Amino acid sequence: MKIPNIINISFFLAILFIISSCASKQQITSEETQIIPKPKLLFLNYKISKPTNEEKTIVLINQLVTDGKLKNKSTVEGKLSLGDLEYTLLDADFNEIEKNSIKNPLIKIVEFINDLGNFEKKIIALDSAQFSLKLQLPSKAKHIVISELTNNSIKKYITTKINYE
Repeated sequence: MKIPNIINISFFLAILFIISSCASKQQITSEETQIIPKPKLLFLNYKISKPTNEEKTIVLINQLVTDGKLKNKSTVEGKLSLGDLEYTLLDADFNEIEKNSIKNPLIKIVEFINDLGNFEKKIIALDSAQFSLKLQLPSKAKHIVISELTNNSIKKYITTKINYE
């Protein structure tokens, strides 16, 4: 081989090496990052009362929204009966997001051992009681409705606006 050819080839290889070593090895990524909202828990405390011969009333005691994730979702086992409550989570346009049931908080079942040493159940009807809801809060949820299962239909008692503060 001739010396000018070796110089030309060496010069070409040197330029190719310089170009390839100056090229960026990083992948181009988009600057947009998706912000994933933290999961929220909603705690609601209500008081239900039924004075003699009057209609039931449900009053919100307080509500709390906090960061967190519900470990497992508890559901009411068995069949629902008259007087059981139902909560419905709604979005801003009052479209249903989630629905679940709550056993009647005014009926308590107490198990005890009688004088003979046998287990007994006693059903106690209360005039008033407090009940709590702990829910995984969907980001779209804006309202919660508490209603009761009755003979004819579902009777709505209270609609609570969810405060995210």
